[in-house]
Amino acid sequence: MNALSQYAIFILESRWRLFGHILRRDSQIPANQAMSGYFVKGGSKFKGRPLTTLPVVLNRDLSRIINSNLQLKSSHDLEHLRSIAQQRDEWTKLRARIREAAEASQSEH
Repeated sequence: MNALSQYAIFILESRWRLFGHILRRDSQIPANQAMSGYFVKGGSKFKGRPLTTLPVVLNRDLSRIINSNLQLKSSHDLEHLRSIAQQRDEWTKLRARIREAAEASQSEH
């Protein structure tokens, strides 16, 4: 693994560690309100390339895990991840699976 790949893995780990911390906090903090608000229907559609948002990046990370039905495409998915984050040992296992999947996908390239 080259230095650039190591930085990418470090950023991925940091992103998921912070996301877990946010999910364990009170639902009224701005970060949780923003995540919940992202999935509210009725947003305006626009033409062009889809935006790269945090939920899109997190969902892409989850999609790399083999034999997993975890995703982040709705408020239901967000609540499911929130329940996992409440159990720190389960969240740590999920983070490890995400890291392993990312490392495997990088070694393929």
